Amino acid sequence: MKKLTAICVIIAVLTVFWGPPAHANGAFHKLGRGVVNVFTGWIEIFTTTNKNFRDHDNDVFQGIYAIPEGIVRSIIRTTIGVYEVLTFPIPIPENFETIVEPEFVLSSTDPYENVYTNNEGPYN
Repeated sequence: MKKLTAICVIIAVLTVFWGPPAHANGAFHKLGRGVVNVFTGWIEIFTTTNKNFRDHDNDVFQGIYAIPEGIVRSIIRTTIGVYEVLTFPIPIPENFETIVEPEFVLSSTDPYENVYTNNEGPYN
């Protein structure tokens, strides 16, 4: 029992002084980004459709085209999320950079940018 306690104390002391490698934050950020993209990739369908409507003056044909485009983009984002979860400790791409832009589906300074247009949000 004393031997086990001594080993535990030595391991605890070593872990305090032996910090994580410099890329650990990048690896865990990649893991988090992957998990978020796996669970929110389906939102890409709606954000792509909304963006195409906004960019093309509410053209119906662009909206119809945007639905399959959004489905494909959601599949790509979700697949990349799975890839990032499975490979999070490996620095590929270099420095754990994101593969798809934006990094997250709803990456925006305005939380209603992807939902509301023309100042129609609930707070306007």
